[in-house]
Amino acid sequence: MKTTVLTLGTAMLFTIGSIATTSFASPGHKQAEEKCGQSEHGESGHGGGHMGHMNDVLQMLKRDLGNEYNHPVPAASKEQLAIGKKIFTKSCVACHGMSGKGDGPASAAFKQKPADFTDPEHSKFYSDQGRMHIIKKGITGTPMSGWEGTLDEKEIQSVHAYIRSLRMHEKNEKHGHGEHGEHSH
Repeated sequence: MKTTVLTLGTAMLFTIGSIATTSFASPGHKQAEEKCGQSEHGESGHGGGHMGHMNDVLQMLKRDLGNEYNHPVPAASKEQLAIGKKIFTKSCVACHGMSGKGDGPASAAFKQKPADFTDPEHSKFYSDQGRMHIIKKGITGTPMSGWEGTLDEKEIQSVHAYIRSLRMHEKNEKHGHGEHGEHSH
């Protein structure tokens, strides 16, 4: 019972925080959102629906990061993975779910399902630098709020490393392969 109350309380806190973050976003972010052509329902003007939204976010990431977008992110240490898992469990599970499938208890209230980090296509859609930027800054117009005011750079890298491991872990379970030859984008 305590776990359910804590999880629901956390989900409500993140939803309220996300709404506040979205409501008080800088004018530049609101203009960027309008330029992307999103309707009030989160539909994109560039093809619409979920993939249209992902393409809009991709363009925003490439614009914000410039040449940094494709810079590689070093492999994670075991310490980073442990830190990342602890932060993910505390702060991300409400929306993204315990296994990172985007099926956390708060996800039912969202118009657009949170990212599924285990889906091979979606999890590699953005570069690693792009994913870290999303963790830092969030995505305007969605419940994904930025964490750079709460987490330091090492913690953000650790969360990203753990999220990246969910993709590799799921792939390894499905195909019975180890991490040999696994390359991240």
